[in-house]
Amino acid sequence: MLQNLTIENFAIIDQLTIDFDDGMTVLTGETGAGKSIIIDAVGLLVGGRGSTEFIRYGTDRFHLAGLFFMPTLDPQAKKLLDEWHVPFSDGQLLIRRDLEQNGRNTIKVNGVSLTVSALKKLGRYIVDIHGQNEHQTLMDPKSHLHFLDQFGGSAIQEALQQYQEEYQTYRQLQHQYQAISLDDQASAQRIDLLTFQIDEIDQSQVVVGEEDELTNEREQLQNYQQIVEALTTAMEGLTQGSSNAYDLIGGLATSLSHIATLDNQYDEFYQTAESIYYTIEGLSSDVNQALDQLSYDPNRLNAIEDRLAVIQNLKRKYGEDEAEILAYAEQARQELDELTHQESRQEELRQAMAKQGKHLKAAARTLHQIRLEQAEQLNEAVDQQLNELSMQKAHFQVHFEERRHFQSDGKDDVTFYLSTNQGEPFKPLHKIASGGEMSRIMLAMKAIFQQTQGVTAIIFDEVDTGVSGRVAQAIANKMYRISLSTQVLCISHLPQVAAMANQQLLIQKQETNGRTRTDVSVLDTTGRIDQIARMSSGETITSATKAAAEEQLAIAATERQQLAETYKK
Repeated sequence: MLQNLTIENFAIIDQLTIDFDDGMTVLTGETGAGKSIIIDAVGLLVGGRGSTEFIRYGTDRFHLAGLFFMPTLDPQAKKLLDEWHVPFSDGQLLIRRDLEQNGRNTIKVNGVSLTVSALKKLGRYIVDIHGQNEHQTLMDPKSHLHFLDQFGGSAIQEALQQYQEEYQTYRQLQHQYQAISLDDQASAQRIDLLTFQIDEIDQSQVVVGEEDELTNEREQLQNYQQIVEALTTAMEGLTQGSSNAYDLIGGLATSLSHIATLDNQYDEFYQTAESIYYTIEGLSSDVNQALDQLSYDPNRLNAIEDRLAVIQNLKRKYGEDEAEILAYAEQARQELDELTHQESRQEELRQAMAKQGKHLKAAARTLHQIRLEQAEQLNEAVDQQLNELSMQKAHFQVHFEERRHFQSDGKDDVTFYLSTNQGEPFKPLHKIASGGEMSRIMLAMKAIFQQTQGVTAIIFDEVDTGVSGRVAQAIANKMYRISLSTQVLCISHLPQVAAMANQQLLIQKQETNGRTRTDVSVLDTTGRIDQIARMSSGETITSATKAAAEEQLAIAATERQQLAETYKK
């Protein structure tokens, strides 16, 4: 449910904070007072399209905030919150939305920034807003199959899941078949190419790590003279020169050995000198060995350059290193094997597809049959709702058509049809245009589908326009019945609807310092009597109209109690 709504600098609203009760809340007031503006604000909080035109004149941005309590969040909505890393542990969602004059849009859900498109995805699980001329999802034939499946519950879901498993298996086989079903010329060309590529890689006899080794060897050959000079100089300094390090450190160590026993410090000097002496000896041996192993062969350098060129060419074609080149060759061998055995593989897949196609058809028939059974129940449920809304002659029908091809949700196309009068043909629901009938049809559909839709609140924006009397009371009762399981917010000019509400808000325009602003007040019993009397008779309120309004509220209270005892779970 929507617990709290804050609106700042939005259209003619300066600043408003509204606390909503659960159950049914009605927004009443004169035309143009700002009732629909409040609904527009809620719409933007659940992903509606924003515009700088909503920003109150003379301000730089509008700010909206809504606190929603959702203890039984739809699993798909929870999945979205988890995906976006939005915290949700106490059943509450705080949605904030700001729009600045420069067009900058800021949206935060429980402190996490979201895009408008993300908010719209989430919003469909929070609030369903229905206006007088706005059909929304129930009026969209593309959504009718989904609603039927929701109505059918586990019976349809189990059959649908089984069908989808068969469908996915069939599609996988189909994709495999299409992948190898090249025409003869393309297949032959591909075989030639793969054969050439495999031969080229095999003949190269490339080895993982070979390029690094060759590069290092080339570096040694290219710097041969510099290396010889450096090692020769090192040998002279270590052991071969007239004053080489080996002789000098040896003499130093001998001299220190004579006093090593006199003091621990002298002994440390001697040990260090001796260690250096042996280090020089070892280093000299290593350098000398390195000199002996050095050789220069210009032909070897040319061979290395040629080999590196071969590897570079392979890398340009098949991968970034030797491992990727060899992996490409292995993949090419697999593909070549499949192509050379293509006809037999195609036949295997054709047989597998034919067999799987039978399983898929059987699953589709089972799903269709269960949908037919659930459709009959839905027909009866909607007819019952319409009967309660004084449309006893109207009848609802789920119309089926078979698709040409299998799709992920079956082979059924479903459209909701309606006959509004005795003897009249059934017509698609979305083509029915009568305002009064449409209001009742929508209420009937909402009464059935509101629980499966999983929204936390349903908003009706003057959907009762064009009705009065007995029909108005039927609509009021139906709205209240819906509110027993889902919060209902409605804008209405009908006293019957206002009287049935648990909470009544009065929306009024005020002028302050030459500016128009909208105020909202929660009406107590006295205020409700006055407002309902005004809704019934106009501006002139008499003791008789007040008495009638008081009686209407009393009757509504009894009606609410009876409906709650009958329907509330």
